[in-house]
Amino acid sequence: MLIPFSCVQDVELDLINGNEKILVVDSEFNNLNTGNYVRLTWMRNVQEKEVLPVDNALIIISSDSGESDTLKKENDDNNYFDGYYFSDKLKCKPDGTYTLKIDIDGRIYEATATMPHPPKIDSLRLDFVKYEIGKSDGVMPFIYFKEPSSETNYYLGKLCPDGYSARRNPCPVMAWYATRALLLLNDEYLPGYVNGININLPDDPKRNYIPSLFGDYLAILYSITPESFAYFQSLTEALKSDGGVYSPSPANHPTNIKSKHKVVGFFHVASLDSYPFFAPLR
Repeated sequence: MLIPFSCVQDVELDLINGNEKILVVDSEFNNLNTGNYVRLTWMRNVQEKEVLPVDNALIIISSDSGESDTLKKENDDNNYFDGYYFSDKLKCKPDGTYTLKIDIDGRIYEATATMPHPPKIDSLRLDFVKYEIGKSDGVMPFIYFKEPSSETNYYLGKLCPDGYSARRNPCPVMAWYATRALLLLNDEYLPGYVNGININLPDDPKRNYIPSLFGDYLAILYSITPESFAYFQSLTEALKSDGGVYSPSPANHPTNIKSKHKVVGFFHVASLDSYPFFAPLR
């Protein structure tokens, strides 16, 4: 289900023709202000295998309270952060409205979003599922939290390793272990108190197998905008697509980024709470 929003439009993309450039925007700005970033790449042709980072962008993030920050390009020897720009000065807060402006050689892209109130994870419980011989037991961390009935909320949950070396984001943005499936929740179907919901999902929406866990992790619960919810839901549906005649096109996704030029991706402004836990070896 995609909900039409006045500040969101669907992106319809044909195959890239010749040297046509289509910008891809990935971003996250949160209430913890740990690693607020924008990543820019150019969409690749089918035959291209390498990521095409944008290294010459001017990116400015500003708030409705008059603050602003020019994002800094990250440089590292291993190229883990190609195309990443980080905000070090602006401190985002719930209820604040933030505007993103991207300038790439005169190509202008703009987006605006308001940060929701942060959720609060009360507790976490671990459970286990036994698989057949040859597969490790799956670890299921269940989170518990209160869902305010007086307001409409949309949530996104994800699981991230904890205890690694210093990083620029609560969940590593460049590593294979950060690519687990996302939990999407609409409070229309939630009780006043969420009495345990598993946040360790299959790494592929078409699989039932839950990844095994061992070590220190963070269960992260985001409060996201309804526009972000629609965006992530469209991506999830595209991943479930079997390519049949009635399957949705993976190219048509909503975006809140406005430009005269073609662009895909989203300007995400969210608030979060995290809960650390240790998954024992089974």
